[in-house]
Amino acid sequence: MRLAAGSLSVLLTLSVMSGSAFAVGWVKLPSTYTVKPSEVAVPDGEQLGQFRRVIQPFENWTLICDESLKSKRRVCNLTQSIVDQHGAPVFNWSFVATADGQPLVVMRVPAAVGEGQPIGLSLGDKPDRIVAQTDRCDAAVCTATIAIGQMLRRHIQAGTDCTVTYDLPNREEVSFKAPLEGLFAALSAMK
Repeated sequence: MRLAAGSLSVLLTLSVMSGSAFAVGWVKLPSTYTVKPSEVAVPDGEQLGQFRRVIQPFENWTLICDESLKSKRRVCNLTQSIVDQHGAPVFNWSFVATADGQPLVVMRVPAAVGEGQPIGLSLGDKPDRIVAQTDRCDAAVCTATIAIGQMLRRHIQAGTDCTVTYDLPNREEVSFKAPLEGLFAALSAMK
């Protein structure tokens, strides 16, 4: 059955006038459906609508800035995630600043690596090496934190590749490239 354009507007008008909250063709959903909450968790002390997250992609890196609209405080970090052929995370690192502005790198590896285990970073052709040790683990990840020194700054500016290595409990070595390309531009955007 085809409705003329005038008939459709009459039907829409009748459905609105009859008190129905649904337009023609809409189906009322059962009460088992709910609104999916935001994926952005509002920190303690902040109110909904007074907190903003801005996500800005760069080459190989993502800049994430959280801002309190009330206090005008802004906190940013740069992150890169490396996944395997199945999409499972194998490494994540974030460039962050402490409360007093000191730059740090927070690295995350699978929890199976375990606490107190080394994560190696080899940078450049020579190569320059950094070894960090995991210091905390939960059910999902182990983390290691290092300060950003002059050597790492030099490689960030050059955009060199970084080879990351760590061992799994079965003595299997995991090794892959984590590019620094794009990080310098992203760090410049944080200012």
